[in-house]
Amino acid sequence: MSRKNVITLIKSALIVSLLAIAPFTQADDVEDVMEVIHSWAELENDLEDQAKLIREDRVQITGSVRQSDQAKNLEVQISSYAARVSTQGGASKQIVRIESPLVRIYGDTAVVSFIRLVNAFPFNQLPRPQSSAWATMVLVKESNEWKIAHHHMSPIGS
Repeated sequence: MSRKNVITLIKSALIVSLLAIAPFTQADDVEDVMEVIHSWAELENDLEDQAKLIREDRVQITGSVRQSDQAKNLEVQISSYAARVSTQGGASKQIVRIESPLVRIYGDTAVVSFIRLVNAFPFNQLPRPQSSAWATMVLVKESNEWKIAHHHMSPIGS
């Protein structure tokens, strides 16, 4: 076999190997992205730990409000939560569920669309009716870690 044929054979084997591995890499990324999304939902009652999943430059759009200062947004969320706890006489609980997620991976960027269902249980009060929203998140992978870079919520039925 000539040297040229050996090189062509090695290149072909390398390409086939890469093509065989690529779907598994993407499948791992989808699992990792969904782990971040589910952790974000589970940490709705622990805003400081939830913030560890979020990039400092995250943009959040909910309703008609766009926020691009993650540190100030977290400060407002924690202060609002503390005021609710004080007013209600105790901590409320929220259960957040992620339904029908659609994940697309584009290199080191992931776009996730899902339905966010929330059940709220205020302290010493009856549960609130379930709320639902269409959600889109963009995650960016840096140093082998996925973090939320953009988050958009729109109420369902509005």
